[in-house]
Amino acid sequence: MPYYYPVFLNLEGRRCLVIGGNAMASEKAMGLLAAGARVTVLADNVVDELAEASLLGTVEWLPRVWQAGDLAGFYLVVCAPDDRSINSAIHREAEERGILFNALDDPPHCGFIFASVHRQGDLVMAISTSGVAPALGVRLRRCLGELLGPEYDAFLRMAREYREAITTQLPAFVPRRDLWYRVVDSEIIPQLKRGDAVAARATFEAFLTEAGVTPVRVAIQPTQQEATNDRAA
Repeated sequence: MPYYYPVFLNLEGRRCLVIGGNAMASEKAMGLLAAGARVTVLADNVVDELAEASLLGTVEWLPRVWQAGDLAGFYLVVCAPDDRSINSAIHREAEERGILFNALDDPPHCGFIFASVHRQGDLVMAISTSGVAPALGVRLRRCLGELLGPEYDAFLRMAREYREAITTQLPAFVPRRDLWYRVVDSEIIPQLKRGDAVAARATFEAFLTEAGVTPVRVAIQPTQQEATNDRAA
């Protein structure tokens, strides 16, 4: 088994291709879309979710089977066709073009694998079993997700408001790192867990002032996932 190197990709505006129109392909397409990717689906038939997304214009649907050369111009390709016999040829083209490639449930034809992901606003946890037992990754993700309540998302939203002030007013790495650890290890998260956002913000700003940082807040822009949810609503 290969030793996988975990990364988080910025797919904002990147062209990504999903080959296949089944439920698994739809799940991956929706995940890529939520990450800000420009998603194209290549399949002769698609499930209702993909057909609806195509009608809404959120994904591009090419209603045909894969042909050699179809991967040109894409940054990442996910392959989930009903006929897996074509995986090898598509993988070979992806390798030749230097494209990130994953064939679902087909590790020999994968340049990367998907982790089991828990998302809570800016908090993202990804767990992988290196393709050996994905079900274990799902169970571990659920266990950790139950331990981390909405107070962690609330903390990260607050931290995002002050991050620019901390970065610009405290440019030296060591004092900036020490400040963040003091903030993270403080009573702020327990205060948020108790629902006392006012006290949590006061505590946060007290740490900033103590470190010589003027607590200037920056308005939070919605995440891509939040924007996608708003559009869907």
